Amino acid sequence: MRIFVCSDIHANLRALDAVLDEHLRTGPCRFLCLGDCIGYGAHPDVCLERLLGLPNALYVMGNHERALLDRRERAPMSEFAAETLNWSESILEGRYDRVLEERFVMEIEDDLFYAVHASPCAPEEWPYLYSNLDARDAFHSRDFHICFVGHTHIPAFFTESGGEEVPEDGTVFDIEEGKRYIENPGSVGQPRDFNPKASFCIFNPDDGTIAFHRCRYDAEAEARDILRAGLPTYLGQRLVEGC
Repeated sequence: MRIFVCSDIHANLRALDAVLDEHLRTGPCRFLCLGDCIGYGAHPDVCLERLLGLPNALYVMGNHERALLDRRERAPMSEFAAETLNWSESILEGRYDRVLEERFVMEIEDDLFYAVHASPCAPEEWPYLYSNLDARDAFHSRDFHICFVGHTHIPAFFTESGGEEVPEDGTVFDIEEGKRYIENPGSVGQPRDFNPKASFCIFNPDDGTIAFHRCRYDAEAEARDILRAGLPTYLGQRLVEGC
């Protein structure tokens, strides 16, 4: 069965709905979320409801979920991240704490793939995996055929031999037996590659491919919701600019 992979939704309801529409159009596939469903955006409660209602979905714990559950984790975060989590905590009122603890895990190891939010080097320390140098350390940290990561908000494809690609919409990569790969599907709700479209990828183990995709949503309307919620203007602006 194909695996629909996404990450970093960040409480962006319109982006999530657009991606879930693509998920339905894809046909039968397993849904894998690599974490950070909340934070930055204005709809943490509705986004969690949408995601938790998906059948047979898999959820990785992101640093924003972890910081919602443990306020001490907010100390090293940016001012914007911490402020929005404080606001999200007041909206969620602890209603999702138990399900986040029970269903969101630090890492997933499957026969087909390994998945973490940030990097296999130290999942609970949330390092960023931006470059070939970062990828080299990740490949050395543990054994896997394919590793899915998020956290950077930038789509990426790394090979153990040192290959690095920045996938465009519609890019399809072949996955070969005996080779190792790290894939980042980019961000659904807050892309940072100057492309405001929501980003995701689909892994097809039957034909050995990973396809990267983007889809449009109304970023300006979502930005207005951020302003109406009283959150920083910058958080809405970056949705429109994709940065």
